[in-house]
Amino acid sequence: MPSIKINFELKNAIRIFMKKILLVMLLLLTKAAVCQDLAIKGAVVYPSPQAKPMANAVVIIKNGRIVRIGEYSTLSIPKNMQVIDASGMYMTGGYWNSHVHFMETKWQGADTIAVARLAAQLNDMVNSRGFTHVFDLAELDFQNLKALRDRIDKGEVPGPSIRGVGVPLTPLNGSPFYIRPAKLPEVGDTATAVADVMAQIKAGATGIKLFTGSPNGREVVTMKVDVARAAVKTAHRYGIPVFVHPSTDAGVEVAIAAGVDVLAHVAPDAHRDWSRSTIMSLVQKHIAVIPTLKMFQWSLLTNGADTANNPLITTALQQLGSYYKAGGVVLFGTDVGYMTDYSTVAEFELMSRAGLHFRDILQSLTTAPAKKFGSVATCGRIAPGMDADIVLLTADPAQDSRNFASVAYTISKGRIIYSRQ
Repeated sequence: MPSIKINFELKNAIRIFMKKILLVMLLLLTKAAVCQDLAIKGAVVYPSPQAKPMANAVVIIKNGRIVRIGEYSTLSIPKNMQVIDASGMYMTGGYWNSHVHFMETKWQGADTIAVARLAAQLNDMVNSRGFTHVFDLAELDFQNLKALRDRIDKGEVPGPSIRGVGVPLTPLNGSPFYIRPAKLPEVGDTATAVADVMAQIKAGATGIKLFTGSPNGREVVTMKVDVARAAVKTAHRYGIPVFVHPSTDAGVEVAIAAGVDVLAHVAPDAHRDWSRSTIMSLVQKHIAVIPTLKMFQWSLLTNGADTANNPLITTALQQLGSYYKAGGVVLFGTDVGYMTDYSTVAEFELMSRAGLHFRDILQSLTTAPAKKFGSVATCGRIAPGMDADIVLLTADPAQDSRNFASVAYTISKGRIIYSRQ
């Protein structure tokens, strides 16, 4: 019996020791995966939306940050460093998609999905589109989103940095018809609004979303101004941005009165442009707009409607164009995940049709969201000291905005999370 006990204790000690070794190896591999040292040579670099491009540049990355940038003829590449030959390519900062959803059934059980399958899904939806940062604007199961985010953050699967609003809040009898049989929390008074916002923050939400105009299938229900204002005030107390799904002009006006941070869509349902006073209120109160133009086009096509000269599309373009010309802040976002067509080409094309130029679209993808969401000191630009969030393109977006979709590499904090090659 003593020998059996000794053998058992020895085996148990070995098992514990091996677990510790595996844990250390996992931590080292994770760190290595996140903090690759890279040199990217030969690209035309757009350092920021306002800066002049740099031809035949070299960007040196160490420990996930950009440490040097210069011309290939003058900047030497350290020995034994992984090199990406980006000759003939165009470099920008990593993209933000400020309106996504990981709500399709294929994302359920994110903590147990096989690595290969999960990586393929992330590649398809976000990595191959150039996104190094995404903001998820509604989940029924926020814990599942956190599990997905944790696996990316640990380096288990390649993917973008994920922020999320948790579960959105709607007015009484305003749970959207398109999520049935599920229902969203409904708030009809200020106390409930405060309590529900606090619950989302405690659950780990990094944003709050309100449906100030919510289509329940019979009508669009408008949230009370005092309820929306209480929710916004509570979120802002903790430095958390508030997004709004407005649906209608009335929903936009509630959003303005409540002092929200971002409209998650333009609101073309009434088939009329925003009034001058509405536009100026949005601009003066620094309320950013995520257009999601393709989503309206996709919805029409999905329902068999014609999109050519459709008043919904025409109005969406008018609203974005008027807001942009007045000096509004535009954030790129697609509503992908609700919209099952992941391509970004049409969004870039429609933004151009609304009057946004190359540098405006680049700003909506990079510096504008970085500033809006408090990350301007670390990302959005190609410069020494910044996180190595980088997109390499095979065609020049300055020549055609659709080229923003021609992604060859996506690099997040120095880690290659997507390569077309």
